Amino acid sequence: MAQEPLTSLAPIQVTADRIGDDEQRVDDDTLRRYQADDLQDIFSGMADVTVGGGGSPVAQKVYVRGLEDTLLNVTVDGATQSGYLFHHQGRLMVEPELLKSVSVSAGPGDATNGPGTLGGAIRFETKDPDDLLRPGESIGGLLKAGYFSNTDGYKASASLFGRINDDWSAMATLVDSDHDDYEDGDGNTQPFTGTELQSGFAKVVGQLTDEQRIAISYERSEDEAYRKHRPHWVPSVRNPVFDQEMVRETITGKYRFNSLDNDWLDLEFTVYDTDASLEHIDGPYGTYLGELDSYGADLRNTSYLGDHTLTYGIDYRHDEGSLNSDTETGSVTGLYIQNDYHVTDRLTLSAGTRYDWYELDEDGTGQSFDESGFSPNLGVSFDATEQLNLYGGWARAIRGTQVKELFVLDYYRNAEDRKEETSDNYEVGAIYRQGNLYVSGEAFITKIDDVVGQEGYTGVLNNIGELETRGFTAKIGYDWERVSASIAYSQSSPELNGEPLNDDNFSLGTSVGDTWIANLNYQATDSLDIGWSSRFTERLTDVADGYSEKAGFAVHDVYAQWQPLSDDQLTLSLTVNNLLDKQYYDHASYAVYGDVAAGLPEAGRDIRANVAYRF
Repeated sequence: MAQEPLTSLAPIQVTADRIGDDEQRVDDDTLRRYQADDLQDIFSGMADVTVGGGGSPVAQKVYVRGLEDTLLNVTVDGATQSGYLFHHQGRLMVEPELLKSVSVSAGPGDATNGPGTLGGAIRFETKDPDDLLRPGESIGGLLKAGYFSNTDGYKASASLFGRINDDWSAMATLVDSDHDDYEDGDGNTQPFTGTELQSGFAKVVGQLTDEQRIAISYERSEDEAYRKHRPHWVPSVRNPVFDQEMVRETITGKYRFNSLDNDWLDLEFTVYDTDASLEHIDGPYGTYLGELDSYGADLRNTSYLGDHTLTYGIDYRHDEGSLNSDTETGSVTGLYIQNDYHVTDRLTLSAGTRYDWYELDEDGTGQSFDESGFSPNLGVSFDATEQLNLYGGWARAIRGTQVKELFVLDYYRNAEDRKEETSDNYEVGAIYRQGNLYVSGEAFITKIDDVVGQEGYTGVLNNIGELETRGFTAKIGYDWERVSASIAYSQSSPELNGEPLNDDNFSLGTSVGDTWIANLNYQATDSLDIGWSSRFTERLTDVADGYSEKAGFAVHDVYAQWQPLSDDQLTLSLTVNNLLDKQYYDHASYAVYGDVAAGLPEAGRDIRANVAYRF
């Protein structure tokens, strides 16, 4: 063997999506461990991410460092989830059972994150057939069934996955869940909070050649229930109840050509179409159907030029929103380039920019808007020692006029002189790793100039001032042979024109008390994992005029996962959320300001049991 000729293999270059290590990620193992069922479960382990709206999934909104997800770029497999259905409920409809991972990039982002990333990006990635197939396996299936004690609810899913041949694989998943109204920590049933959710997902992946790969996926989620006009409030004379239906459909295609001979050519092309709708059936104002059709494409190439990793491309998105007969059409086209320069083994510099063109036709008023501009960024990462990494970054982003939230299309209008929004994000941080010890800290400032909101209660959308959030995050963790422990901390102070954000700053954000997340996991045996997680939120005292302080709270969750057979053929899971049956209101949820404007408390103790069998 030693005398045979040497074979030269193509070099493999490993790069990060962005400078620093501030991107947070939730993987499939964590989602399964906590039996994630909604957005609150997905982001429960992130200290600087808060989900408000109570225990009803349809009302939940995601806040990153105090900024609502409407100010972030949210994608599912690269398909942008644009638009805003209704400011009284959440806009993200994602089934955790379908997810491979979820990542959050807060603050400065690079040019490849897409247009309008004023406060960062959230990326959902769905599973591939290869994520489910065992090595050497050609076909398999996975059946799951779970019970939720708080809502007397169930969740069932069935997945089939396999290889069509050596180059092609496919999978399909069906999910059905049904939950009654939930109970809070005092044992009170919160009426009209139940959900009936069905999801279907299919994906086909093909390895066309050694250099070419294609993936096509389709997802549909549908929720139908008899619920309140404002799902995040209690029922009242101002909050009637009627039938509602939410639907989201997304189809995505991805093609990649990664040349084995040419370091200049690593091409990726993504196309997508997302349809989202919300229908109010026989409500107090009749039947209203709001629909948003969003389609787009992203063509990018990555070139490896010595110490430079250069990514450049073009992306496009077209949005068409309608509310019964009222319509609005918008688009954004962007050119971008991002370069990571490995100056030395210890020093990496990053620089990039994108130029975006926004267009919008407001059919109700006959107005048209056209904005454009650059969104540059700079970053640095320096390994001061083998254990200590220092990093920092700045990024500017612009966002032009976009399609309004659907359920105000018929009576909101844009001011004639409104301008594009511009954000500046700054951060500095440090990461220390020594053996099994991990310590990190990061300080950040985000300023959004000319942020857009409603001028009083006039129904006119205009630039209303400066939105700023600043704060600090930190984390420390340690891994032993079978035990891992961590504590994370987040503090942010979002303000609009110098005044703390409040519960009525819809589409902008809200104020949340300092938050601590503690995790402890013990692998008792090779087949048994048990753990504990807690979220501590300190009392919110810095509030806007006319708004009350919010009480602090501590919530504890525990879990156990056991695989009694020799492999992962059978998995039994037990999770108890809100172990001590705590009665509390999350700070990101609407508080109680009377009999009408009254938000929902969180769910009380919820015992979840799940069995998964794969064949």
